[in-house]
Amino acid sequence: MKFNKGDLIATTTLDNVRQTAIVVATYSGGQFAYCYCIDSGLYRLVYLKELEFIITEDFDPNFPSDNFFDLDSFFYSTLVDSFSYTPFFGFPIEEDDEDDS
Repeated sequence: MKFNKGDLIATTTLDNVRQTAIVVATYSGGQFAYCYCIDSGLYRLVYLKELEFIITEDFDPNFPSDNFFDLDSFFYSTLVDSFSYTPFFGFPIEEDDEDDS
C-alpha cells in the first residue's frame, strides 16, 4: 500500500501509538514520506512500514496552504495603528541651536 501527497493516513509510532497524518511529500519512490501529524501538530518522517492504512486519498493535496504567510496590508496597517508610539510621534524634531554662548 503506497501513499501519495495529500493523503490522510493512520500511522503507528515505535510506542504503538496510532497517529493521524497528512502526507506533505513522498521520497524514494514512496518508501517514506514527510508528514504533518494532526494529533501532535509536528512534522515527521513516516516510513512505509509505519503505515497502518489510508483514511482518505487526496484529502488535502495542497497542504500546507501557500497563502498561510500571504498577509495583506490590513495586517500591517493594524500593527502601525496599534503599536506606533514613539516619544517623537506627532512632534516635529527640532535641530539643536548652537547659540549656547
